[in-house]
Amino acid sequence: MKKKLMISLLVVCVLLPAALSAAVLDLSLGVTAQYKDNFNTIKTDIDNDNFDGLLDINNYALGADVRFKLLIAEVDLVGKFSQSNVSGVDYTKIELLTTAGVSMDLLGFARLGFGMGPNWIIEMNNDTGDFVMFAKSAPNVPVPLDNFGETFINSPVAYRATLDFNLGKLMLGLNYTLETEYTFKNAQEVDKLFNANMGNGTMGVSLL
Repeated sequence: MKKKLMISLLVVCVLLPAALSAAVLDLSLGVTAQYKDNFNTIKTDIDNDNFDGLLDINNYALGADVRFKLLIAEVDLVGKFSQSNVSGVDYTKIELLTTAGVSMDLLGFARLGFGMGPNWIIEMNNDTGDFVMFAKSAPNVPVPLDNFGETFINSPVAYRATLDFNLGKLMLGLNYTLETEYTFKNAQEVDKLFNANMGNGTMGVSLL
């Protein structure tokens, strides 16, 4: 009992000053770029002195980053577009990641945030204009869409961590996004929220 009380007091001591020092409402809008390969692949490339992928603009997903902050609670909307090729077919990949979580200002020069939510993904065949999705169990097999709601319940839930640095009226942020295998279609499989490989996340930058 004493241990739980001490932990609760510690959490309050950390969060209360952050909440009191933060602006009540804050809306940030900006642009973002996310590298397509995961952290493990980046590490392998760097170990092999291979930096070609990092310098290729086609390896980045580009889009917008919107954040709404109320005290220490934050909701993020991140929309991205990128190009992909699956089995010789070119697709335009469209993603909308919506996360809810917490965000704390650190001594006025940085902001640390963490949230989770569904990563809504569809892909458009560049030749036919048809929208499809790809299941993780069959990543090379396009599945035609009957409706966009179908993609939502099949969207993987993802974690997103952010670290932003204040640059006057702008913020330069780093982020790490980790998709899990959990979807709302199989809501009972809660264990899939916690068994994602940390090295499979992707890194990005935002200017807000």
